[in-house]
Parts: sequence; C-alpha cells; structure tokens
Amino acid sequence: MTQKTFEKGSKIAEELDINGDHLITDQELRMKERLVRLENNDKKEDQQRYMVWASMITVTSLIIVVLIPGLIPIERLDHIGPILSTFLISNMGIIGTFIASSIWRKNGNGT
Repeated sequence: MTQKTFEKGSKIAEELDINGDHLITDQELRMKERLVRLENNDKKEDQQRYMVWASMITVTSLIIVVLIPGLIPIERLDHIGPILSTFLISNMGIIGTFIASSIWRKNGNGT
C-alpha cells in the first residue's frame, strides 16, 4: 500500500496537521471535521437569531402602526385585516418555535 502525501506548502496539510508532526492521523481528520461542524452550527444559529429578531421587530412595528389612531383609515383596516392577522400569526409562530426549540435544546432533550 502506498502512502498518500500532500504537495509542498499545501494549506490543507497545514490546517489538518494540528500537532505539527507532519503526520495527519484519523483523529486529526475527525477533529477538523468536528470543528467545521461546530462552525456551521454556530453560523446556522446566528441566522436563526437574525430571523427571529426580524420577525419580532416587524410584528412590534406593525402592531404599533395599527394601534396609532388615524394613521391607517378604518376603511383600509377592514380590507387588510385578514392579511395582517395571517402575517402576525405566522411571525409569532416563527418566534414561538424558536423559543420552544431553544428551551428544548437547553434542557438536554434535543441533539
């Protein structure tokens, strides 16, 4: 069986060789894979937080705009009422799902 080698000055070889012994072991490969997975999960959780913050800001803004008297005429509220209620319910579902899943993971029930 022939031994696989990296070309001289390879950046991936430098990244994978964690302990600097110029030998890339299965453990080093698994560790690098785990680090990449952790980074990806962190980025995914950041994006979920951004989405929830955007939902909370839009829901709060919409409620404030609707509650300010005279800003939207009553005739218009009758027409956009069903759309607004669907929008609010769906955004509150996003927020509620995020909070519930965060609590579920924090309590150790999620993976």
